[in-house]
Amino acid sequence: MKGYIDGIDFYNLDIQKYYAPPKSWSLEKIKDTTTSRIFSGDWLGARKRDGAFYAFICDEDGNRFLRGRSKSVSGEYLDKYELVPHLHPFFESLPKGTCLLGEIYLPRDEQAKTTTSFMNCLPEKAIKRQEKEEDKLHYYVFDILADKGKSIIQMSAAERFSLLKSYEDTYGKGYNEWAQYFSGKELWNKLQEILGEGGEGIVITRAGAPYQPGKRPSKDCLKVKKELQDTIDCIMCGANAPSKLYTGKEIETWPYWFNELTNEKIQVTDFIKNDTYMSYVDGAPVVPVTKNWFYGWAGSWKLGAYKNGKLIEIGNLSGITDEMKENWKDWVGKVIEITAMEIMKSESGYGLRHPKFISTRTDKTAAECTWESIFG
Repeated sequence: MKGYIDGIDFYNLDIQKYYAPPKSWSLEKIKDTTTSRIFSGDWLGARKRDGAFYAFICDEDGNRFLRGRSKSVSGEYLDKYELVPHLHPFFESLPKGTCLLGEIYLPRDEQAKTTTSFMNCLPEKAIKRQEKEEDKLHYYVFDILADKGKSIIQMSAAERFSLLKSYEDTYGKGYNEWAQYFSGKELWNKLQEILGEGGEGIVITRAGAPYQPGKRPSKDCLKVKKELQDTIDCIMCGANAPSKLYTGKEIETWPYWFNELTNEKIQVTDFIKNDTYMSYVDGAPVVPVTKNWFYGWAGSWKLGAYKNGKLIEIGNLSGITDEMKENWKDWVGKVIEITAMEIMKSESGYGLRHPKFISTRTDKTAAECTWESIFG
């Protein structure tokens, strides 16, 4: 029968919903609850993609479906399998009696409304919109409910996620991707990395929990978003000199050049016939230079904090705007709020991995930015 595996109608199976902290919870309660779960080691977590949920079902008869949350006006779930033909080779490689849970999303524009703008089209239009490689939707698999004709809904999350890893090893990657699960400190660091990249967050699940169709189990599942992002208050204490030579891929149309013989800066505006670039190719003493060096801007900012009454450097901040690079002297001594993918603390040293600017802190003095508050 359509959609049946091991006597269960997986096509019409209600999905388990994510539990998110209600608005009545204070930020402190959200942090306390989530951090205690993460560091207990009894919870597993993986990245949450910002797309649209779809379950893939290959029933016992070999029928394949890609079923979302939405239902038709007649109350039936909608099958969108035909909208993603580039995913068919992966789906067709899976055995009969398989049910995967995942998120359809577009890597270049990861947001739910983008995905639905594709998946709500008629098949012909949806396929047409995905002709270019960068416009092809991906399928991010995060759970498995049926394996080779057997339901594993009652299996623990830890066992299901382990089985999912074996599927990844067997069926590989392409337009399909696989959730990577972490726990404890490793999960906490992964969360900071995801949030530092601007990702949506993670979903954590109690390792011993079974899948609970149609429920929203607060004690077994939790969606974690930006509330748990580590932020750091530090001091902008100077600037690093920019790199001089440009080594990027846009060399043929690069506008910033320097004549090492005459010490002349040359800005190219005519990219149709770039005589400066051709001279460079022919061996003239002109070299491509970075925009920051060309204009005399900062390459990056120096970050600092007070330790035993002395201001010391704790890291460097790149990825800032041109205005911030140009006017870096106006920022010296200001307290700024940043985030970092990881606060590194070890015997070999202390530092910040990929810090990212958030905002200024006019409500805090420089003296309050202490080394101990960051690394202690």
